[in-house]
Parts: sequence; structure tokens; C-alpha cells
Amino acid sequence: MSRRKAEEAIAEGRVTLNGQIFTNMGQTLDPEKDALTVDGVPLLVPTEKKTYLFYKPRGIVTTKSDEKGRPTVMDFFKDEPSLNPVGRLDYESEGLLLMTHDGELLLHLTHPRYGVKKVYEVTIHGSLNSEALKALVRGVDLEDGSGRFDEITRMDGENNWRVTVSEGRNRFVRRMFSAFRCEVTRLKRTQMGEYSIGDMQPGDRIEVR
Repeated sequence: MSRRKAEEAIAEGRVTLNGQIFTNMGQTLDPEKDALTVDGVPLLVPTEKKTYLFYKPRGIVTTKSDEKGRPTVMDFFKDEPSLNPVGRLDYESEGLLLMTHDGELLLHLTHPRYGVKKVYEVTIHGSLNSEALKALVRGVDLEDGSGRFDEITRMDGENNWRVTVSEGRNRFVRRMFSAFRCEVTRLKRTQMGEYSIGDMQPGDRIEVR
């Protein structure tokens, strides 16, 4: 990219530094710590590619910053400001989230073509009959297209379920249950591909790479 094109991209707000819109053209960057992107594509990536397992608590936003001033996952990683969350867990949800500098890992775990499976423990208000269970695996019409669970099994208690999905759409698990008039009252992600939450507690982080 030429200097003129770079200046245009900065002026248009298309450049971010560590998750924030970049405006200071004269700022010195540190390739060991800073993450620079244009249109979401990394240009400057820390040479040390760390990856953490993180137990995201409820009431935390899975973004680098929040315009409403809510706490974000980065509040737990102030010593690693260039990390990026892998995928998302919505504000009300909890459980396993990966934080990484590794763009290849991020792509592998989030791009639909890889079909990485994610496991959730879900508590609902409502009930599911046998036909609903079959439909959840066979396919359900949602506003953004058909969706399905790879697997759904009952856990202890009538309203506790373990769900396996390959989907990454926004609030997908909640919307699938909502299609059968079941409200999700707790959602916890326990596994993402080869990574598992184990006995981690909310707020815990473990470096794995």
C-alpha cells in the first residue's frame, strides 16, 4: 500500500491499532506488542504468538472495546493489549474463549469451511418433546437461514442440555431454542475444537502456546 493510500485508509477509519481506530499517523509502533489492521486484515502482528484459554464470565463483552462502557474481555488482558478474541460469546453467556496473536489459529477456529465443533451446556425455561429434538438436529428455519445442532443430549435435570454445533452465527444456540419457545437461562461453552475448559473458573486464563 502506498503512503497516499495508507493515509486515505486512516482518514476513512479503516485502520485499527490494538482494536482502536488508528488516527495518529506519526505514532511509532512496536511489532512485539502492537496489532495493526486494515479492513480487519492484520498488517502488523506480534512476533510472539501467544494463545490463552479464558473463562469468560457472564456480563462481559467479547470485544476489544465497548461504546457503552461495559467491561470487556480485554480488562482481563491489560498486559496483552494486542490479543484478539477467537469468535464471540454474547454478553449473557459464559465459558471457554480463546485469546490469541495467531491469525492462522483464529482463522481455523472461526471460518465456516473448517467446521470446528463447539460444545455448550445449556439450561432452558420450557420443554422439548421428541419431535422438537429431532427438528433441532434435522434443521430449523431461522431468519438468516436454516440451522441445525450436530448433537443434543440431556444432562442432569429435565431442562439441562449439552449441545454440539459447527455454526458460528450470532446468538445461534439461543435462537434455535427460541424457535421452540424455550428461553435459554444459562449458556456455558465448554469446548472449542481441541480446547476444553476443564475445571477453570470465571476469569481464569491459561497460556497454552
